[in-house]
Amino acid sequence: MGIKEDLREKYFDIRQNLSDEYLEEKSKLITDKLDKYVKEKQFNNIMIFVSFRNEINTHPLIKKWLKDKDKNIFVPYIDNNLDKMKISKIKDFHQDLSPGVFDILEPIEELQKDDSANYLDLIVVPGLIFSKQGYRIGYGGGYYDMFLNETEPEVKKVGIVFSRFIVNELPVDDHDLPVDLIITEEDIIKAER
Repeated sequence: MGIKEDLREKYFDIRQNLSDEYLEEKSKLITDKLDKYVKEKQFNNIMIFVSFRNEINTHPLIKKWLKDKDKNIFVPYIDNNLDKMKISKIKDFHQDLSPGVFDILEPIEELQKDDSANYLDLIVVPGLIFSKQGYRIGYGGGYYDMFLNETEPEVKKVGIVFSRFIVNELPVDDHDLPVDLIITEEDIIKAER
């Protein structure tokens, strides 16, 4: 196994063992900060992942944003034919999402239109671990790396992660694209590049 795989395994195990109380409390702190940041920057076209298992719980924030008529909320899905990630706009959390690849909630088939990522103001990026430089290790599928590399550089990329999953450095590959900002329950970290 490589360094990335070792780190992925180690931190995945740590995250699997976090208590429900920890997940709920820290998720709320992080998503409240993200919400405040979005308000300050007046972002209206937002892509955000729909959390599953022990990820930071994004469901309440997505539901809140969907009530805001000025916001367009896009969520990712995996196009199996192309083996790549795309996004679709949703309007209703319960009606527009159903379990897809890996059992993650994604837009129902009728909504899978492949909206352009270049309309976006902000992409909220998941990750298992982030470095202070803004690089990340995800689940190893490479979907986000491919997607982020196809978006315009001015689209803001913000990672959200529990503070105990921030490390000083990570191994970086040529295709790895860092986020601009990382929000944890304790800090807002401007990626140092």
